[in-house]
Amino acid sequence: MSLFRRWRLIIGGVTLGSVITAGIFLIPPVVTSQSWPWKWADWTGIGEDKIKKTSTETKGGENGSIEKVTVTNEPQSGKTLWDFLELLAVPFLLLYLGYQLQQKDKEVANINLREEALHRYLDRVSDLLINNKVNTLEPDDPLLEAISDTIRTKTLATLHSFDKDGERKGSVIQFLIEVELISNGDSIVLNLSSASLKGAKLSGTQLSRIQLSKADLSDADLSDANLSNAKLIGTNLRNANLIGADLTGADLTNADLRGANLRGSNLDGANLDGAKVTNANLSNAHLSRADFIDA
Repeated sequence: MSLFRRWRLIIGGVTLGSVITAGIFLIPPVVTSQSWPWKWADWTGIGEDKIKKTSTETKGGENGSIEKVTVTNEPQSGKTLWDFLELLAVPFLLLYLGYQLQQKDKEVANINLREEALHRYLDRVSDLLINNKVNTLEPDDPLLEAISDTIRTKTLATLHSFDKDGERKGSVIQFLIEVELISNGDSIVLNLSSASLKGAKLSGTQLSRIQLSKADLSDADLSDANLSNAKLIGTNLRNANLIGADLTGADLTNADLRGANLRGSNLDGANLDGAKVTNANLSNAHLSRADFIDA
């Protein structure tokens, strides 16, 4: 028997024992009857309310006559279990609604913080490129390397801060594509190795020759993306959506493609030496000249 099943049985036994124990101690005070059927105790409020009626006689009316006056008292029943439950329900409901509002406020605040972080990143990188006139610098200029290192550091930190926010991760990469810092840059080709891109929304993006070795692209949407000649050595692509992706000539050495959907993708000439492809969907994929040695 697996450890998980043992724990389920233990927890189930404890829960059942707790219910039985609670029933033993709670039912007798609530149910009062010596014979079947049981009758709920009055204080629980379960069942019909009892109305008590009393009559009194009063003598000595006007002119010495005797009058008989019947007085009927119909007292309201005392607070029952259900009355107390109603009293408790209101504050608990208010607490629950307050908690939900608080969680919603936190969610909105987190979204605003991530949006502010994205704008700060975009502004900072744009300022670096414009103020230093990167396009006019020579390829061997030491300033280019310093700017590249700064942008890489800020990019990796920003992507990591977005955690599970795939939309904003995709926005960062799209921005880098537009300013030609990833694969087609004349001055800077940004190295994004070890980048945190889990769950990133990158469908249809142009990522040719991008350097993403040892990056985390698990659960990412890369459908119809252009990853031709990309450096994906040791990259985590578990459960990634690569439907229709162009991976011609890509280096996927030791990449983790377990559970990835590669249906209809183009792996012509790709290097998958040592790659993990367990449960990967390769239906209709183009695999001519692909290297699967030790995969």
